[in-house]
Order: sequence, then structure tokens, then C-alpha cells
Amino acid sequence: MEKISIPVITILSYIIGEFFKLVVLRKKKRYKYIPLIVGIAGGMIGLSMVYISPELILTKNPYTATAIGIVSGLASTGTNELIKQIKGEKKNGRDL
Repeated sequence: MEKISIPVITILSYIIGEFFKLVVLRKKKRYKYIPLIVGIAGGMIGLSMVYISPELILTKNPYTATAIGIVSGLASTGTNELIKQIKGEKKNGRDL
């Protein structure tokens, strides 16, 4: 059961990042803050999983769980880039 914690944190962080992109950070200049936001969100999710449902996280150590959450949250930015690559979106008028 503990193997599902990392994808869950990544998916939740991705959703939080998309929410911030669509609602809060409407200007493209502010998109550079999204990795910071999803990293912090992932850390908070990982830390909360230790106390709410410790059987879902790989460890019972809150520091390790926070680190797992941060890395999983930052992995959501890589997931976002992967989705962009698959969809074939253009960057600065050029093909990716």
C-alpha cells in the first residue's frame, strides 16, 4: 500500500499547480513560481500523510516524509512538461 503514496502526492501537486496557474498566477511571468508552490505543497502533503495515514507513506519519520513529498511535488513539474511534449505545444513560436 505504501507504493501509491508517491504518485498520489505527484498528482495532487500537479492539480495544485494547475489551479494556481489558472486562478492565481494568471500572468506568464509568474509561472516561474509554480515549481516552488508545488514543492511546498508536496512537502505539506507528505508531512500530513505521516500523521493522518502513516500506512500510505514509505516512512514514519516526518523529515523523510517531507523530503519525499517535496521531490514528488517537484516531479509534477516534470509531468507537466511531459504532457506539453506529448501534446506538441509550441514554445516561443517554435516546435518543441
